[in-house]
Amino acid sequence: MLQNYFRIAWRNLVKNKVYSAINMTGLGIGMAGAIIIFQLVSYHLGVDRHHANADKIFRMVVDLHLEDGSVEHERGSAFPLHTTLRKEFANVMHAAYLADRELTVSIEQPGNSKRFFEKSSAAFTDSEFFKIFDYQFIAGNAAVLNVPNQVVITERYAQKYFGRSNPIGRLIRLNNAENVTVAGVIRDFSEQTDFKKDVFVSLPTLKKLVPEYGYDDWGWIDSNRETFVSLRSAEDQVALENQLIGFAKKIHGADSNVFHYHLQPLSDVHFNMNYGGKIKYYTIVMLATVGLLLILIACFNFINISTAQSFKRSKEVGIRKVLGVSQLQVFWLFIHEAALFSIISFIFSIILSKLLIPMISNWLEINLEIDLLADFSLLAFSVLLLFFVVCVAGIYPALVISNLNPVRAIKGLAAANERGSFSVRKGLVVTQFSISFVLIAVSMVIILQSRYLKNKDLGLNKDLILHVGLPDTQTAKIAALSNEIRRIKEVSSISFFRNPPSSQAGNGGSIKFENRDWEKFVARSRVADNHYVSTYGLKLIAGRNPVQSDTLSELLVNNKLVKALGLKSPDEALNKRLLVGDMDNKTGVIVGVLSDFNNADLYSSIEPTVIYASKRHYRTAGIKLQNLSASAISDIMKVWQKQFPENVFQYSFYDEEIAGFYKREALASNLTTTFALLSVFLSCLGLFGLALFSIEQRTKEIGIRKVLGASVASITTLLSTDFLRLVVIAIVIASPVSYYFMNKWLQDFAYRIDIEWWIFAISAVLAVLIAFLTVGYQSVKAALANPVKTLR
Repeated sequence: MLQNYFRIAWRNLVKNKVYSAINMTGLGIGMAGAIIIFQLVSYHLGVDRHHANADKIFRMVVDLHLEDGSVEHERGSAFPLHTTLRKEFANVMHAAYLADRELTVSIEQPGNSKRFFEKSSAAFTDSEFFKIFDYQFIAGNAAVLNVPNQVVITERYAQKYFGRSNPIGRLIRLNNAENVTVAGVIRDFSEQTDFKKDVFVSLPTLKKLVPEYGYDDWGWIDSNRETFVSLRSAEDQVALENQLIGFAKKIHGADSNVFHYHLQPLSDVHFNMNYGGKIKYYTIVMLATVGLLLILIACFNFINISTAQSFKRSKEVGIRKVLGVSQLQVFWLFIHEAALFSIISFIFSIILSKLLIPMISNWLEINLEIDLLADFSLLAFSVLLLFFVVCVAGIYPALVISNLNPVRAIKGLAAANERGSFSVRKGLVVTQFSISFVLIAVSMVIILQSRYLKNKDLGLNKDLILHVGLPDTQTAKIAALSNEIRRIKEVSSISFFRNPPSSQAGNGGSIKFENRDWEKFVARSRVADNHYVSTYGLKLIAGRNPVQSDTLSELLVNNKLVKALGLKSPDEALNKRLLVGDMDNKTGVIVGVLSDFNNADLYSSIEPTVIYASKRHYRTAGIKLQNLSASAISDIMKVWQKQFPENVFQYSFYDEEIAGFYKREALASNLTTTFALLSVFLSCLGLFGLALFSIEQRTKEIGIRKVLGASVASITTLLSTDFLRLVVIAIVIASPVSYYFMNKWLQDFAYRIDIEWWIFAISAVLAVLIAFLTVGYQSVKAALANPVKTLR
């Protein structure tokens, strides 16, 4: 029986090649989109879930409640926290401190010295980290990280540093200051992790490399230095958080109302943007929704074309019933036909997914793969997806066809029920184009917002500025570096600083103005020399530029800070004293006021900012170029390496750094545009099939109209109007839905575009134009046909 069902289904597939191709292409593309989205969603939901005690692992985060009512969310924590948690809280099993830091790694070998700049792959920690997180040691053990000058590296970094030779016992020099011994090697980390570290330096070594850090200061919080804990039971979270309230009062005293400690579950770390997450849960939900919508659009195509075609097969069904075939058998015949289409489409979708997944992986900078045999979750999803498609796409057409009255079917009267003003098929077409319109409109807003972020005037100059690291701040070295770089003809200026004007670094603290008490707001700090203003094109609106100094003495502030102080004009701030909490409570004199510039990314509004000199805090040199050339960069590299021969020359362009702030938006733009195009293509594919069927049914009518004098234009309009009317209805329904999603997405930005009427107009015109071209092609073709042949 099954063999017979599939044989009939195959004959029908071959007989109706065009409709079969439309159905299988639509289902294949829809399933391919769903499979890719499933892999993407699975990747993010699986980040750091491979640790055995993942449900008991938490990160200690701090919410700083400021007097002005604002709250700053901080993922970092003070150095003493991890040891205090271990000692004073019984429900804390392990507590570890993880400090990220850029390192220059030198490997000295006879006649072959190697140097590497590790920007984000190195961290300092102790053995507790490996008791919390699951890493497999190939050689050595975690206990070595409790001893100074020891390091543990991954397999791939052992290969990178030492080739095939045994790394254990080998020396590595860090920042040309400390030698450390390789005392352990671990397996490479999982692809699905946010802890992409290859070099773990023992925590006691940090104090030797960075002695000036506030190791006993509970107020010294750095986003790059985090505390993780594992609890004895996941249920201990609430109890520990309650204990942390009293702990804050004990540690911070009168300031305990500012410091609010929380336990952030490991499962939330990847998704919580307040604490440096990578992607929002909302984005994951939206991706999953888009995947479902793509499948539904493809299924709707199948339903529409199958039900339309079914009435061509009504006599076949009627004869089968007269000959004794039951309604249930007819139903299963068409279900098997849908299953055959779905299986072939699924094979096509796997091939298409394998072709597209490298491009998606490259966009997202993650490793996604399509391997049904190796990935059980993907295999299970594929089986469920196939079952879902067969049910959704097959059941309704099978019910419609199996319910045909045999007498009416044989007489050719089965199609009479299709003359309703708004059939199921029309409703499905409206639904398809509603979805497509929403994706088109939202994609347009994302593209426009991304372009706005890229081109917005930040109140500073970001073009042709080269950033290079500053390993050492000895006066003689940076003076020589400055003098020699200025002699390069393409260089117009150079400045030394800790962070550039617009930066995602959140450095700052409280301030005191004149004899007033501490202000209720936080002032962001920029540590820089007296060439900072000219190099970055900042605008002085009052006062002057500071004189050259190696320490805090003269200050610049922005106009936002002047207003926050309640002063009436920038001139009122000049020559006034300002105590800077972020700089060991030192006091300087305000000598200049700058026009406001965006001191962070455009997710945040402009904040009060103070700029002061402190040579020992400089980390970067900003070099303003008159024009870009390879020779200029080469000359700069030679000068830099002359001063820092033991370090690795690295550079970046400031405009590219700023563009990196909005990498998520660029990715969102690529993804939404891709899936919008897929949805439009699927919708048009279905519309094309329906138009083709409709025109086939009206062939004689068209021939008669032509004989009676109807023009090609009038026939084209007649055939296209019904379908275009459905698209217009879809646009009306989808417009408010589109506005909701546009507005919700834009809420993340302090600076954003307005949702203008023309965005909807352009999206509507695109939708109508695409639909018209799809239907119009078949309409014109039918209108141009010779009526003699059609009426024969």
